[in-house]
Amino acid sequence: MRQLATSRGKFMEIQAASFGRPRESGQSRFGLYKELMAALACCLWSVTLAAQAPAKGSLAPEIARKFARPHDLIDIGGGRKLNLFCMGNGDQTVLFDSGGSDWSVIWALVQPAVAKGARACSYDRAGLGYSDISRMPRSPIQIVEDLHALVQAAKLNTPLILVGHSLGGFNMKLYALTYPGDVAGLVLVDPSEERSGERGRSFLTKNYGAHLAARIELADLDFFPLIMRRYEECAAAARTSNLDPASTQYKRCSDPVREPLGPEIAAERARIQVTSAYQQAQASEISNSVYGDRRGDAAYSALFRKGAMGQKPLIVLTHGIYDPQDPLDAADFALMNQLHRETAALSTLGRQRVVPNTSHNIEIDDPQSIVDAVDEILRELDQRRK
Repeated sequence: MRQLATSRGKFMEIQAASFGRPRESGQSRFGLYKELMAALACCLWSVTLAAQAPAKGSLAPEIARKFARPHDLIDIGGGRKLNLFCMGNGDQTVLFDSGGSDWSVIWALVQPAVAKGARACSYDRAGLGYSDISRMPRSPIQIVEDLHALVQAAKLNTPLILVGHSLGGFNMKLYALTYPGDVAGLVLVDPSEERSGERGRSFLTKNYGAHLAARIELADLDFFPLIMRRYEECAAAARTSNLDPASTQYKRCSDPVREPLGPEIAAERARIQVTSAYQQAQASEISNSVYGDRRGDAAYSALFRKGAMGQKPLIVLTHGIYDPQDPLDAADFALMNQLHRETAALSTLGRQRVVPNTSHNIEIDDPQSIVDAVDEILRELDQRRK
């Protein structure tokens, strides 16, 4: 099985010993784990790269070069511009948001294929990729407000199909329920889940026992302060000068190379991830995320109710790799499936499915599964119009 550490227990040992990066499957309970722990990579960096799953697609250099540069810099007010990259044509527009620490380049294996049947657009959140930084905390609601301003300023054709991965999946879920008129349907790719401890406690206790449920929840409470502190250290180091791309510090403060995206994108990632703007945005997004800041929990509880999206087509994709022999990992995986089923139930037409042989970065391991999900929603919307 394609894992760097095959269990949460081994992962915790590695973390304590060396701040090393965990297995590539992405901890089932929190898909964000993989993204965050990339910033802690040290002694296990080269092993991690070797452990990545082979992608079911490959990126042509000419496509990579298109993604590895800025495109339309849209003025959203307040002296700030966000990078927007659109391709293809069609009556329906599909808009992509990336996971934590990432930007539009991560969609290079998916977006061109979607663009064959729709207008496909990806964008960079503030401070990431080619977008200007923001002085506001990078909380989910601030990200949603930025995105709404972008949709309006760019005059994107609404209602949109939203596609979001990990933290971007939560952003898109929040957008759909705060600006429902802008949204026709959604594909959420291993989305981050709010209130995971509260929502998962009874499920874990019933299915795995109180002792294991408590171990998972309490370990998670320790984990995120550690991660936030690491990112704050990264941001502080980059304030005085760019990080050294050859240093261990850089490896702890950046996402790894995604080999299927090719050398052009790898080089551009290395150029951007050393900068203060990137490091500040990354740290702010983590600290203000649904894992780092729980002040929004009451509002999320009231907003994310079963059926709240009505009959909007909604597909939730869950990564498929986990270790069934490890009780903690098996419980994590089962719980993430449960949380994703609850998110799918926000729509009466929602459905959740596991994508076999994929890590948290489904857009790298099996980009076609996302293309197929978008196409499925496009067909549903087309049938409604007939």
